[in-house]
Amino acid sequence: MLTRFRFRRDAAWTAALLLAGCNLDVSQPGLIDASTFDPLADARTLSMSAQQNFYDAFADLINSTALYSGETWTGAVRQESNDIGRRAIVDTNIDLNGNFWAPLQAVIATNDQVVDVLRETADFNVSIHAARSSLWSGFAIAMMGEIFCQGVIDVGPPLTPAQTLDSAIVRFQRALQITSGLSSAEATKILNAARVGMARAQLHKGDFPLAAQTASAVPADFVASAIYVDDPQSRGRTANGVFTFSAGTTQIVAADYRLLTDPRIPFADAGGTAQDGRSRLFRQRKYNGFTDPIRVASGLEARYIIAEARLRQGDTAPARALIEERRLAGTQPPFTDTGEPAILAELMNQRARDFWLEGRHLGDAIRNPSATPFIPATGVPFYKPDQGEFGPLTCLDVPFVEKANNPNFR
Repeated sequence: MLTRFRFRRDAAWTAALLLAGCNLDVSQPGLIDASTFDPLADARTLSMSAQQNFYDAFADLINSTALYSGETWTGAVRQESNDIGRRAIVDTNIDLNGNFWAPLQAVIATNDQVVDVLRETADFNVSIHAARSSLWSGFAIAMMGEIFCQGVIDVGPPLTPAQTLDSAIVRFQRALQITSGLSSAEATKILNAARVGMARAQLHKGDFPLAAQTASAVPADFVASAIYVDDPQSRGRTANGVFTFSAGTTQIVAADYRLLTDPRIPFADAGGTAQDGRSRLFRQRKYNGFTDPIRVASGLEARYIIAEARLRQGDTAPARALIEERRLAGTQPPFTDTGEPAILAELMNQRARDFWLEGRHLGDAIRNPSATPFIPATGVPFYKPDQGEFGPLTCLDVPFVEKANNPNFR
């Protein structure tokens, strides 16, 4: 039987084809015949498209986790959105699959497939394309391990969060191994992003000494971002999806964040009501255009990881130094408490401000439930009182569609 590699015919593929400088002759639209596929010549094309899958999914996950963890409110009339906002998600909620689970699964599947295709090539151990795809698969799996009660990879059996995070670490390690022997600017960026991703997974697992050690190799000024372009014909895939969503009338900056008056939480009163006709619409202004990048990994996050990991081992100095610096950035007075619980709570407070709408808050709350701020307590009235009360913030259940269709899920 003839094997074919399926691809998306959109702006991301067009850009990747131009960058690769290759000609993919196809006998049918949307398919590449295996007989015309060259894993060496076409590796960049495949890897860049799989990378775009991550960029697209990352923005979707930011929007969805922001609503569940209280960074934003919903002004929608859809019951699915209201249920996510008040933390009453059941496994049949279509948004649980469509907005949280399925985007991550697409990233994992496509990037892992690129690695599998390249694994048989002679230069696999020095392939920047294999490193790139390992990185993005690693981040997707790490995010799944942070926020879901169980993980699933490639229609496999259910994994514990620790097993899921270990799977992410394997991919980050591969990205590190490949790029450690390369000298290009992109290789260096992948190398440091993989360090941040690995340290993040180690922190969430509770491997505090390893997390601090891994993060300490990241330069303080390092930043790696998801990059977006403004193609009017393909904005749903190639544009900054947080900006796109916030330009509508259903995403509202949550009151707790509006009250901070912190320059790291920019927002604006839209001058009207949201889609539901009753909620005042306040739009985020952290991202102001279709092409605005979204930070994925950074030296700042590495410093937060070191501070939290060291604090968990009894060393308060890194956390106190970082708190002082970040409070200054937020125009806040100095922090004076010396107790470890208070230091952790303040560290998580500053982290919530610095990484607002960057997809960190839900994982932080699951890791440090009593120290993570700006999350309405269980049982208090929802901001739409007729909807009831806030439920508990917990890890997310695996969607019913995965349970029903995965023969290995038992």
